[in-house]
Amino acid sequence: MQSTVDEFLGRWELHQPELAAETGQARVWKVLSKHGPAALKIYRRQDRGNEAPGTALLAAWHDRGAVRILNEEKNAVLMEWLDGPSLGDIARAGRPEDAIRTLAETASRLHSEITPPIVGLKPLERDFAPLFDCTFGPTCPSTLYHDMTSAIALAKHLLNGQSTSAPLHGDLHPDNIILTTKGPRVFDAKGYVGDPAFELANAVRHPKGMPELVRQPTQIENCLSLYSKVMKVPKQRLAQWAAAKCALSIFWRSEGAIENDPETDLLSRLLKEAGQ
Repeated sequence: MQSTVDEFLGRWELHQPELAAETGQARVWKVLSKHGPAALKIYRRQDRGNEAPGTALLAAWHDRGAVRILNEEKNAVLMEWLDGPSLGDIARAGRPEDAIRTLAETASRLHSEITPPIVGLKPLERDFAPLFDCTFGPTCPSTLYHDMTSAIALAKHLLNGQSTSAPLHGDLHPDNIILTTKGPRVFDAKGYVGDPAFELANAVRHPKGMPELVRQPTQIENCLSLYSKVMKVPKQRLAQWAAAKCALSIFWRSEGAIENDPETDLLSRLLKEAGQ
């Protein structure tokens, strides 16, 4: 049975709930806690899915710019309320360069020091494993079929060649960072462990809602150069992870056999940048 907001009001001594956001995965309520305004995120399923390991990482990164975690249970998390626009909002308002630069600075701060070992973080291999068994529908364009098979082979190569490993947010992009009066604050970590070059790979496909921008060769080049510099990883390897992650997202959206996808052209561009 799905939990309700009333269950947590008494359990965590919360007051004045206001529904602030609703997605297919969870509902977010603005509440008043003993710590001040807070965000209560209640998941629709009986657990927090692929975000479950992320809270421990956010807690470890609190002094580096991550949201403060106040409480958590199997299917809910309570965190400080973050006032301000997301970096995605800033980009869509006409300042994508500012958003991308702040994202890079934030990632650099999160990874500025070695993070102590955290139990429960997911290896990158776990999320990519289903991709290797993907199937294609009869109407799948030949270009997409070719690019997906290339990206799958690339993902296997990357996973087998992880010479270094680090705790990763796993979904670090402009819409998961709020610019508060105290600076950028990161939330909604997936909590992975693996190649540091993966950390900002997904960000190359963002800001969300700006498809023309993210497909511009100069934009892709600028992101790859900036992100690889702050993460201290080879630019081509980050480009390779960007292509692999794009393929994984296409696979997730297919919900079965891959037929077509709005990022078909973007995958081709990323593979070209990756030297494939």
